[in-house]
Amino acid sequence: MRNSKVRLYWLIPVLVIVAAALVLFVYRDAAHMVFKNLTAYRINMDESDDWAGGESYTHLAYAKDSDSQYLDLYVPHTEDGRARPQLFVLVHGGGFVFNDSQSRQAQLMYRYFRDQGFACATVNYRLAQEAAFPGALCDVKAAVRFLKAHADEYGYDADHVAIWGESAGGYLAVAAAVTNDDEFMDVEYIGQKEYEERTGEKLSAKVDVCVDYYGAVDLTRKDDDWKTLKVPGFIVDIANSWLHTEVINGYSDVESFWMRKDTEELTEEERAYSDIFAYARKNLDGNSNIKFWIAHGDCDITVPILQSERLCDTLKELIGEEKVYYHIVRGSGHAGDIMYTDEELSRIKSFLDTNS
Repeated sequence: MRNSKVRLYWLIPVLVIVAAALVLFVYRDAAHMVFKNLTAYRINMDESDDWAGGESYTHLAYAKDSDSQYLDLYVPHTEDGRARPQLFVLVHGGGFVFNDSQSRQAQLMYRYFRDQGFACATVNYRLAQEAAFPGALCDVKAAVRFLKAHADEYGYDADHVAIWGESAGGYLAVAAAVTNDDEFMDVEYIGQKEYEERTGEKLSAKVDVCVDYYGAVDLTRKDDDWKTLKVPGFIVDIANSWLHTEVINGYSDVESFWMRKDTEELTEEERAYSDIFAYARKNLDGNSNIKFWIAHGDCDITVPILQSERLCDTLKELIGEEKVYYHIVRGSGHAGDIMYTDEELSRIKSFLDTNS
């Protein structure tokens, strides 16, 4: 009897190990993603930001509806006779509920691109706690128009505008790029009346280049995407525990909180109202001059890479393959610093230089 008990004690850990090995085998792709996230490369970013390469304008209000409607603008010095710097608008992420214009990712972007000669405007917008959909999108489009209206005042070229967004900001940047000037223009930018009186016309929020970094571009299909990618729900929940807080007021996810309604309960009309793909199909075609750069890490456990793949395929079908570039960053998780190395950002610079 004693020997039987001993054998049983040994059998239990063996069974646990076998079960764990089986789970790891079945979900080996997910395990690889978790490992890459746990061992992610991190950039050592200097906390101080003593930039002497141009003029800095912080907390510059672009609208008057909220104290959240401001942007930080960095305009490099140019030599006499040189062209004014091109405008690059940056939209931070944070699940529609966190972060601001000085998020880590926004800083990594503007610190690189202002040193490369771009005028960088990093936009703050009303988070979901303050304004439901489409508040943040209206803010971003107002900021773009404000920046165009005040280009001469601050000394940059806004005739050709590029916009970048990451994660939730990716949704906002792409949405701003694919919607027209009859859509989501409810926020009046500062100087709008004066501009329209002076010119006799309304200013467009149109952008010429959109850079989408792992954008949450599909608000209603994440669960299906995770099943397709074979990433179990408990791993997704653990990886995104920072989003499951009291901030979302009891909603199942941040998207539902932003919509003020569970995304699974949205009507077809409500889904269409926030559907980037629907706006792209409505507003874009082969004659559209806009260009897209889409990048996503293949170890992202927050926004499924399938969302970027679908966006890429849809845009190529609508405007042509030559106007859409899709780049997979191997080994990068969500908002991974590896996507902000000089090597990766130089790819975007080349893309912007080519399409300016």
